[in-house]
Amino acid sequence: MDRQRARYINPLTDFGFKKIFGDEEIMRDFLNDIIEPESPIMQITFMDKEMPAETKYERGVIYDMRCMLESGEEVIVEMQNRGQDYFRDRICYYMARALSVQGERGDNEWKFRLHPVYGIFFMNFRLKENEKEESTSTGISHVALANVGTGKMFSDKLQMWLIELPRYRRMSEADCKTNKDYWLYTLTHMETMIQNIPFQNQKPIFHKLENMADMAELTPEERNYYQVSLDSYRTNLAVMEHERNVGRAEGRAEGRAEGRAEGRAEGRAEGRAEGRAEEKLSNARSLKFNGVPTCVIAQSLGLSIDEVEAL
Repeated sequence: MDRQRARYINPLTDFGFKKIFGDEEIMRDFLNDIIEPESPIMQITFMDKEMPAETKYERGVIYDMRCMLESGEEVIVEMQNRGQDYFRDRICYYMARALSVQGERGDNEWKFRLHPVYGIFFMNFRLKENEKEESTSTGISHVALANVGTGKMFSDKLQMWLIELPRYRRMSEADCKTNKDYWLYTLTHMETMIQNIPFQNQKPIFHKLENMADMAELTPEERNYYQVSLDSYRTNLAVMEHERNVGRAEGRAEGRAEGRAEGRAEGRAEGRAEGRAEEKLSNARSLKFNGVPTCVIAQSLGLSIDEVEAL
């Protein structure tokens, strides 16, 4: 597809994600379908996305989206386009920080009564690419504190929904049967859609989603912001694919080299370094050919502006 003629914005970019889910009505409908609360969510209030550190020795937290339900539950919504080390630890830290600040200092009557904190984490990657699948066939893992022996919930105060978006790219429109399917199929395919957004009969809110995501409805300022966000998104995906390819190549090379004499270790190291440098330049050429700005390529791959311009 010619991306220059895309009809809708890519909702997985920083701009697209915040534009769509920054709308209270859309966010409320989405949360009702993902969380499936006993009583429908009727009202949400967006909160400050930044949680400063309590002391100079601690780290602050900046969430993508953060809101409060009318019944007191806090909801964190995050988009992660690249896998990273300790991803599970990071989201646990985010959730714990949101829970811990409920302790009101100076209130002698507070007895540790907590409001639930819910975390919804979009992942534009597989959680465990090379291991046995651990999430459900729907691509959503609902995680909570449970008794290991009985499987019964120990506490409902911390709950997470981990959404693996690559699973939904394999779906067709006809495969979608539930409200969750409608949302996640649409979000993962929206950038390539040339017709009206589907499922509008099942999800009336998608009429509004279509209007908000329509490229023709963006202001010139929004278009500029979106283009920068889109460039960054594409570069992240290209770098991630490059890292996977390099990792596979190095793993094969190192496996073959294990039985060789120790005297060749230095030569292998130099060869790998030269190979990584060449792969980096090759990746930069590809990104440059596809129109990614020079400054974005240089920053993402650790090259100088001069090196990129010389390619």
